[in-house]
Amino acid sequence: MDGAVSPLGRVGQAGEWIADHIAPIAIAAVIAALLVPWHALARRSDLLLAALVLFTALQINPRDLHALRGRMPVIAVIALSVVLVLTGVAWLISRGFDGQVRDGILSLGLASTEVASVGLIGLAGGDSVLGLGILTASLICSAILGPVLAGLLAHTTGPGGSLSLLGRFSLVVLAPLAAGLLLRGRQPALKRAEGSLNGLAAVTVCLLLYAAVSNVHGGHRLAQEILGSAAFMIASAALGLLLSQRLRTHALDPGAVAFTTGLRDFAVAAALATQAFSPAAASVGGIYGALMLLAGALAATWMRRRSPHPRLV
Repeated sequence: MDGAVSPLGRVGQAGEWIADHIAPIAIAAVIAALLVPWHALARRSDLLLAALVLFTALQINPRDLHALRGRMPVIAVIALSVVLVLTGVAWLISRGFDGQVRDGILSLGLASTEVASVGLIGLAGGDSVLGLGILTASLICSAILGPVLAGLLAHTTGPGGSLSLLGRFSLVVLAPLAAGLLLRGRQPALKRAEGSLNGLAAVTVCLLLYAAVSNVHGGHRLAQEILGSAAFMIASAALGLLLSQRLRTHALDPGAVAFTTGLRDFAVAAALATQAFSPAAASVGGIYGALMLLAGALAATWMRRRSPHPRLV
């Protein structure tokens, strides 16, 4: 029948709808976690993160990354320098707090680029392929450097503990990233499932938010978590805007650079905080995630309205 939508098509449309409305769904997940927390899910955040990385990687066409080969040195420098700079920024901000809030803020600086930033770049009419390249490089940098820097800066683990954490965290991030890229390269037909994968990724993001915020406690600590998360978000956004202007001479899309720098992955931060410190430290990532996703969605919508011909992936 003409105009009929197949069941697979309806699933894809539903997935795209969820991805397009991730900001309000994320806020609902935060409220639900505050009212009805699920601590057991918080202890499984690394598995949720692995699933999110896999769903994201399955949407990345390795040929698109290959097209960036001429710009990969610049992309690698961006990813590495941003992780190092924001780690220092997070460490400085965390000095104003104590205990698990301090550890959670430090984990934000160690996190990679937010995986949802690529979708937001596309929504804003930016260069999504460049965003994919920076995201991939950032995931690798964070998986390798994050656990090591956490041990050095927080002094909670010795060399052996840092190496053990490095191995576990790299397995959670790098293994699903490599598997997803390999599978997508061998199965081009997965492109038709991108709507469904978008929806699965968005649902996983909201589950990670729910898990992270499940460890939030009220009162003074919640106020500290909101204050610390907001301070880091403002600092990372400022760095993103500065870097996007500085790199205009390299023919890099300013919007893609700003989003991939200014938005850090709260799921990576929460998983790293859980593994390096304690599940309670992951709640800072959940608060930051809600603020960041809302701010990112609003920024992308504003940029899209200003662009008369937004570019698509």
